[in-house]
Amino acid sequence: MNKLFLRSSGLTLALALLLLAPLPSSGAVVGAIAGLVSDERGIPQMGATVLLLNAEGRALRRVYTNDRGAFLIDNLFPGLYAVRVSLHSFLPALKEKILVQPGAHSYLEVQLANLFSSIQLVYPRPGDWTDMTEDWKWALRTASSTRPVLRLLPWEDKEKQSVLRKFTGAFGDTQGLLQLSAGEGGRASGLGSESDLGTAFAVATSLFGSNNVLVSGNLGYGSSRGTPSAGFHTSYSREMPYGAQPEVSITVRQLFLPVAAGQALFGPESHNGAVLQTFTLGFQDHIALGDQLKLEYGFLYDSVNFVDRLNYVSPFGKLSYKVGEDTQVILRYAGGVPHSDFDAAGAGALSRNLSSLGLYPRLTVRGGRPALQRGEHMEAAVERKIGANTVELAAYHDTFSNTALTAIVPPGMYAEGDILPDLFSQTSSLNAGSYKTTGYRVSYSRRLGDYLRANVAYGLGGVLVAGRDAVSSSEPAELRSILKPVREQTVTTQFVAQVPQAHTWLSSSYQWGSRTAITAPDLFNISGSRALPGMNLVVRQPLPEATYIPGKFEATAEFRNLLAHGYVPIRTADGSRMFLIQSARSFRGGLNFIF
Repeated sequence: MNKLFLRSSGLTLALALLLLAPLPSSGAVVGAIAGLVSDERGIPQMGATVLLLNAEGRALRRVYTNDRGAFLIDNLFPGLYAVRVSLHSFLPALKEKILVQPGAHSYLEVQLANLFSSIQLVYPRPGDWTDMTEDWKWALRTASSTRPVLRLLPWEDKEKQSVLRKFTGAFGDTQGLLQLSAGEGGRASGLGSESDLGTAFAVATSLFGSNNVLVSGNLGYGSSRGTPSAGFHTSYSREMPYGAQPEVSITVRQLFLPVAAGQALFGPESHNGAVLQTFTLGFQDHIALGDQLKLEYGFLYDSVNFVDRLNYVSPFGKLSYKVGEDTQVILRYAGGVPHSDFDAAGAGALSRNLSSLGLYPRLTVRGGRPALQRGEHMEAAVERKIGANTVELAAYHDTFSNTALTAIVPPGMYAEGDILPDLFSQTSSLNAGSYKTTGYRVSYSRRLGDYLRANVAYGLGGVLVAGRDAVSSSEPAELRSILKPVREQTVTTQFVAQVPQAHTWLSSSYQWGSRTAITAPDLFNISGSRALPGMNLVVRQPLPEATYIPGKFEATAEFRNLLAHGYVPIRTADGSRMFLIQSARSFRGGLNFIF
């Protein structure tokens, strides 16, 4: 009896002590998920929506990134979670199977992109907070829910965005773009020519989580020349360990050239057009070589069938080295024809893909045989971020062969010479031969509030100019002889703005330079300071949402070289005039459907 009493008394005392004992601190039984959100260039993104999901996919909590791009989701019971990060003008990023352990933080590095966003789980060494950088510590201490300042469109307030469809099964995170566009004037630039009327589509999706597939097509009809064209592109990439993501792509294009092109190739008596066919095999990958060093590399194999068959290999690469948290040194190389990433930034990666798909190589005729413009680019740059400011210093060396000049030629001039009518406009292309140039670039970018960004750049580089304003014969060789490379200065200003109430996206730029230059400087520039010569304006206007359509419509308008900068007159032997053009003045409008 006494033993039983003692045992029951001991049990009661133990239970009482257990109930009266203080509970373990919350840090010992719960965990947290923290992260930093940035874009492809490493710029922190404020106001990004971070949605916490449980293992079944149900939404549990929503927070927003602060002004340093940081977020913190604390007081989480141990288990598996998923995080979905979204921000206007970027594709959402999803990370599943994030393990939360008691008393520990799971750290995420989120990189938002226009095509494929990514989230990387960072495994800190023992010591947790003591091993994190000062930037991490400061960001996490100040992480709190902030207003989504970049959210402009009313339908994006919905938990399930209509512009991103989540499918069950093999496919997930699918986005598409359907584009109808038409234009007036040629869209020939220093690197290619694009059709002025077309119907294009692009669809990007992930397959079984780690496989990314992109399919796009472009069907065009040049109203000025009556030239139908078509192109199709398919790319596949897979997420691999150590940050690698190899991508393989295939692009095919076909264009029926006008009769005038056949006459330039086969003589004035010819009544047959010509067919331009291109096949491109591409490969690219990037890999992290440590914490500070990143390598991006690849190549393009182009086979061009235009009377003759021309085969080229164009390698490219980029090596980035971080010096501290805010400074990086970049080395770039590109050979042959530019990679699609060198195309001007537009309304997202899907739109850029369609632009590069419709961009045909610059073809010319030399000695009656077709020739393809090619270049080689080497660049060294230093980029530093100071708060809301970004400064870049760069030096580069470019070499061009079979340089294609855009010209407006009087009727009948050079009927049997080295003049090839442009593929999509009433202009023509003249082979200017080869030249080399070394240049420098200084650019400064600053974000002025939530809806405005300004860029200012100064450049000193080589361009081609006409040594005199008249020629005495109709021989293309004489016209080439008056061209010479000189060093010219350029000043570029650019503003990118968003109108909160109207949801309008505006981009305007003006590049001042020599009015006698007939080629644009720094053609391989892919920094934020890139702009076309003269005055340019791009407008994107989202249209009101239709509740019964799972997507959104967007009207676009693009004006190039509004003031006709760089139209150089040359007096011909018969007294008429031709114009050598640095960048053709053009207008283009369209309607996009994003789903």
